[in-house]
Amino acid sequence: MPRKPAATKKPAVTKIFVLDTNVLMHDPSSLFRFEEHDIFLPIMTLEELDNHKKGMSEIARNARQTSRMLDELLAKNGDIDEGIELYAPSSKQASGRLFLQTEAISADLPQGLPTSKVDNQILSVVIHLQKKFPKRPVILVSKDINMRIKSRALNLLAEDY
Repeated sequence: MPRKPAATKKPAVTKIFVLDTNVLMHDPSSLFRFEEHDIFLPIMTLEELDNHKKGMSEIARNARQTSRMLDELLAKNGDIDEGIELYAPSSKQASGRLFLQTEAISADLPQGLPTSKVDNQILSVVIHLQKKFPKRPVILVSKDINMRIKSRALNLLAEDY
């Protein structure tokens, strides 16, 4: 009896993980821990990293290490708009791409949430990406429990790192 050909595996839809600053300050190598999925860093995440890099605390050291790592990744890759390939820098652990916010994103938040607050600006990035990529799950990753609660209250996906 002839064998049936093995079912071809349908490629899974890759996710977009939006990283909160506290994830990078907790684990600078977190950029390489999302396997085949893409990483998106809002500009406010980079601003907050910059604000936390001074001093001798572990958080300051991790912020500096993350900034150095991002600088190295950008120096080795030409086109930011296409995303930065993570396969080689991650020792073949991550096959996704790193995207940095390169355009202004207007706040699309419910009335009453101040757009000047950094957390809310990051949430508006998540909302923007959901609309831009409706067929891909967009997930906020944060160590901040209140940020995850606020995210879920806005019907956004959120996970602890």
